[in-house]
Amino acid sequence: MLPLANNAAQGEWPAADDAEAIGRKAIEMAKQGDMAAIRLCMDRLAPAPKGEPVAFELPPLDKPADSVAAAAEIVAAVAAGELTPSEAADLAKVIDVYVRAIATRAFDERLTKLEATAQR
Repeated sequence: MLPLANNAAQGEWPAADDAEAIGRKAIEMAKQGDMAAIRLCMDRLAPAPKGEPVAFELPPLDKPADSVAAAAEIVAAVAAGELTPSEAADLAKVIDVYVRAIATRAFDERLTKLEATAQR
């Protein structure tokens, strides 16, 4: 059993020499075809890219209702294979935050007008 398994159960982490030995053991196991070890090594050697920019043009979002056209563009891009579903989900989140900001600004403007009218 690896030292990490014994120490981790006790809430301790291996020393630097143990970490090196664990790394070597994982590489050895990967070379022997152990899929979990291969996955572990590959995740460390070539991690999946995160946060890559997506080149995608959205229609103007001037009012919350404009988000419907933007969502339709995103769905069409996924259907055409231009965006992955996860990229589409990330774009949809951005649109949602922006639409909420627009709605908040509109609410603030209406409230300010009402308060000004009430003070007269």
